[in-house]
Amino acid sequence: MLCYFYTNIVEKEQYQLKVKKKIVISGGPGSGKTTLINLFKKRGFHCFDEISRSFIEEGKKQGIHNVFNSTPLDFSRFLWEGRKADYMAANQIEFGSNDLPWVFYDRGLPDVTAYLNQQGVETKEWENELKQHKYDLVFLIAPEESIYTTDGERMENFEQAKALHQSLKNTYLGLGKIIEVPFLTPNQRLNFILTHCHD
Repeated sequence: MLCYFYTNIVEKEQYQLKVKKKIVISGGPGSGKTTLINLFKKRGFHCFDEISRSFIEEGKKQGIHNVFNSTPLDFSRFLWEGRKADYMAANQIEFGSNDLPWVFYDRGLPDVTAYLNQQGVETKEWENELKQHKYDLVFLIAPEESIYTTDGERMENFEQAKALHQSLKNTYLGLGKIIEVPFLTPNQRLNFILTHCHD
């Protein structure tokens, strides 16, 4: 009876694995992050989408062309709370015994402070809180001019995108190690990232 009970516990623990790696994919606008996240989803990985577009779309409905420039703190507070909720939500995911217990994020909490710092807005309170919400791996993808485009939600020109990328790089480096993803095809980038995740 005791042996049966112990076996059930072991099987349950093996089946209900908790998250082991929280992995951020970040970088300047238009660098291909969302394309990568969609590829990870197709591979069966748990992913958290970028949440800013819904706020931008709502702002446009209210006649605000660039909601970040118009209300940077309100916009950033929305992102901060949403991304913090995503960070915590990963702890509740139960992984199967055949799953890799990893989650991928399309941008992380440090992106909020990096964007504000680029605007010259101080974020000391949030920067201090970042130390309590660390990611296990950070992959940074630089914008590439040959494929860069703007759209209704991505309004930065390429020079602005490069400046934001540098701010992101500085912010993440201030928190720890980053891995820079070279300019490759989406599937090659996927394999590059997975190789580093296995290390």
